[in-house]
Amino acid sequence: MSTIGGSFTETELLQQRVKATEILFDDRIKQQFTPQFDVLKGIQAVQTATINAAFQRKKEFDVEIMWENYCDIKATDCTGSCTLGGNKSSTNTETKTLSCLKEVGFTMSEGDFIDNEFDMNIAKAILAADKELVEAFAQYAVAQIEAFKGVNVLTDGKGVIVGGDTNINPAYWNASLFAYLARVSIMNKFTNPILLSGNNLYEAHYMAQANAVNANGKGDAFMFGTMPILFDLFNIDSVNTPALKTYMLSQGSLAMANKVFNPAVPERMMENTRYSMTSNFFPSLKYDVWYNNECEEGTRLAKHNYTFRLIADIFNNPAGCELQNTGVLSFECSSVTA
Repeated sequence: MSTIGGSFTETELLQQRVKATEILFDDRIKQQFTPQFDVLKGIQAVQTATINAAFQRKKEFDVEIMWENYCDIKATDCTGSCTLGGNKSSTNTETKTLSCLKEVGFTMSEGDFIDNEFDMNIAKAILAADKELVEAFAQYAVAQIEAFKGVNVLTDGKGVIVGGDTNINPAYWNASLFAYLARVSIMNKFTNPILLSGNNLYEAHYMAQANAVNANGKGDAFMFGTMPILFDLFNIDSVNTPALKTYMLSQGSLAMANKVFNPAVPERMMENTRYSMTSNFFPSLKYDVWYNNECEEGTRLAKHNYTFRLIADIFNNPAGCELQNTGVLSFECSSVTA
């Protein structure tokens, strides 16, 4: 907080954040600036791990992920021993390092708008930066999910397993596929699984919802209702091009972590002002923001400089008792045969 006479930067920056929020109520502006990030909603839906940023032992950006382990509690042959008890459960932690995932910077000059029909609108530029960072994180999340895929243990049925992918013929991508997917989830010991999909099943799902009120359409709607499915038409297939992918995520399989260093209230730091802000689109994300202004030669008007930084990552929760069971399975629309 600045106590220097004549300094009004803090309230100006706070007002820009307020204006950015107000712009979201304009429908056309929302169409132009709203990012596509449904994959992040899916990860958020399955996250159960505790992320602790307070315990920082090694590096500035470290966070700890904590979970419980019961792998050593197993059935054994009867012995008749009077000794009771056995192996213990344990609580475990893994330290993960967060680094700068992406930055977005922009400059706006008052001189550019002095003879322009438009006024300088920093709030819109903030929304544009916010959108870019959310979408960058969503695309990174798809790549992480792909990297975390495990091995499907169900070797019979509609899927042909090649490495970490279960290839399913295009003809099978309809409501009846959910009977197979239910068997996959059971055999792989997934808990309350959800599906994240790109184009796979989107039109079949759309038609099933439309026909749900018809007597002969209730079956398809019921099948789609047996496992939650989220569609991200913008990121999943674009990241995996040319493959068309659908992922099954077990509850607790993924964790999302995010950190900021800057304070919530703008703070003067040498020639810059720094603060943090929450994403207008995905409130689970926060950014570090730096701002300064300068006199532009020739006009003596102000030039405003902003940089937004996202420190975040997506983690696969530590492997359970079976190392190949990561809680993530990948299904590909493919004509691959055994």
